[in-house]
Amino acid sequence: MSDNQKEQTFYDSAPSMVRNRPFLFGLYVVAIVAGLWGYLQWSSPNDNKLLHLAYIALMFFGVLGFLSLASWWLRVINIRLIVTNERVTLRTGVLSKNIREVFLSDIRSVQINQRFMQRILNTGHVEISSAASSDAEIRIDGIPDPHMVKKLIDQHRREHDAQSDD
Repeated sequence: MSDNQKEQTFYDSAPSMVRNRPFLFGLYVVAIVAGLWGYLQWSSPNDNKLLHLAYIALMFFGVLGFLSLASWWLRVINIRLIVTNERVTLRTGVLSKNIREVFLSDIRSVQINQRFMQRILNTGHVEISSAASSDAEIRIDGIPDPHMVKKLIDQHRREHDAQSDD
């Protein structure tokens, strides 16, 4: 196998947390900051029982925000979309792994969906369908620069088709 025929990676990325859901990310950060502030206020001497309960509630929301953000981060870092000159691969999973591959020659369509905020922040939902299934084989939300992903897939599909015709 010559160097020209080796598999080359053109795109390898995980979904973006902040750019994909900026308001949710901001909400989690605000909850964490409020929880820290509640802890600092709770630990200071205060005789007002109602304020004491309010600080405990803020700490609860801070812990909840931190756990939610940590869980989200753990899920996101364990998702990868990889585009090579031969295939598109989606790897998912924290404890167990799931790998879905679609060869470029089998790809029937690439669909991109972007909400308004995703368009502004250049992220989106990508679906890749193959000839083997009526549903999308690969679905991933929050992928950075989805139009570049589609362009890479289309470009290498054409090259792959041209090579197979020769």
